[in-house]
Amino acid sequence: MLFFYYGNNSYLANQKIQAIVEKFKKQIDTIGQNVEYLDGENMTNEDFFRSVSIMGFLADKKLIIIKNIFDNKKLSGWQDALIDYIKKQKNTPDENYIIFFQSGQPDARTKLYKTLSKIKFCEDFKELNNRQLIIWVKNQAKKFDKEISDKATDLLINYVGNDPWQLSNEIAKLANYSQGQINDQAVSEIVQAKTDESIFSLIDALGQKDKAQALKLIEEKINKGVNHQYILTMIVRQFRILIKTKSLEDKIISPGHLSSTLKIHPLVANKTLAQSKLYDMAQLKLIYQKLLYLDEKFKSSQNQEKILFAKMINEL
Repeated sequence: MLFFYYGNNSYLANQKIQAIVEKFKKQIDTIGQNVEYLDGENMTNEDFFRSVSIMGFLADKKLIIIKNIFDNKKLSGWQDALIDYIKKQKNTPDENYIIFFQSGQPDARTKLYKTLSKIKFCEDFKELNNRQLIIWVKNQAKKFDKEISDKATDLLINYVGNDPWQLSNEIAKLANYSQGQINDQAVSEIVQAKTDESIFSLIDALGQKDKAQALKLIEEKINKGVNHQYILTMIVRQFRILIKTKSLEDKIISPGHLSSTLKIHPLVANKTLAQSKLYDMAQLKLIYQKLLYLDEKFKSSQNQEKILFAKMINEL
């Protein structure tokens, strides 16, 4: 049975895949030995066919999850063989379960995309619009038996942005912190506090081309156990605010004006206005693109966070 999931909302796609994994383990793979993850970006023809040809261990089938195969630079050399295999599948529960998962939008011009997009279980997980995101945040809070006020919801989205991964983490912390309803004060105290001085210091270091200091700050946070995805999310968020600030440079007359315009905390507005003078718009956009690329690399790599951060900073 074949599945093809892709899109910019990797959080919801991952939830869908995890639900399939749990169902597979419960109904078929009770010993938990027949779920296999393949790095599609570096996978070879031999890797794929070896995986699909090996029978399950004490089970009649396997679940194989192939991540980001459209990023494989050598795919064109064996794409036809892969497509031939896909077309021969009866796509029934009697076969191995094979999930092709692509973070982001795959190249729709490729033969593999045109083949996979026609299968029964194919879904494009798009970013949620603002209304959908508000509903999603409220539903996430309900999973913790909590209600979140409208004001708190808006503030949380303003702080974090359209990032379900980070929103999910923050909602879990807010639910644990709040005795009753999650209110805007809780968001200000818990979420805003995480945009700490080290993040602002890191942005300053990048703006001043002090790569050694930037690397040092990141390494210190990772060594303290701070999740790398969280660090990246905070950096991305701040550069997103910087880009908005830079675009309003001729209209903003004070930190207070910026705070009300972008609906950000006055402390953040004050520091952001000062930091925006360290960059021009071209630099900000370049760094932002590199951060988004780094986010994609994190999702397809493990235990290489420091190396990937260092590579990105050294390329600036």
